[in-house]
Amino acid sequence: KRMVQPASAASEAVQPPDNSALTFTGKVEKELSLSWADLEGMDVVERTIEHPKKGAQTYTGVSLSALIEEARPHDGATLTFIASDAYSVQAPVSEAKACGDCMVAFDGDILRLLMPGFESSFWVKDLVSVEAE
Repeated sequence: KRMVQPASAASEAVQPPDNSALTFTGKVEKELSLSWADLEGMDVVERTIEHPKKGAQTYTGVSLSALIEEARPHDGATLTFIASDAYSVQAPVSEAKACGDCMVAFDGDILRLLMPGFESSFWVKDLVSVEAE
């Protein structure tokens, strides 16, 4: 069983624990370890979002603000979004929560973080973990 390493220390692919599709850990009131079924059981939304490189696309997934509400990260925390290849990007909780169209989309057998209004570097392909720091 491999444990998720901090992004800065990751030298190989990051694997979420067990059968989790997405973990939400760190300075939160409630740590989340969500399977695909857990995510699909949440309030699934369909949105047409302007992709920074591909134009308008229709996506299905879970609102990022719903995940933030579920985990309840501490005020003033910074969220680090981590992909399976250890790519990571950070955003303040307040900005991520305020983004009404931001979502974690189902894309085949991976999750994709969609951050309309943010630079394309915030659009994380194969999202596996969110850490509140």
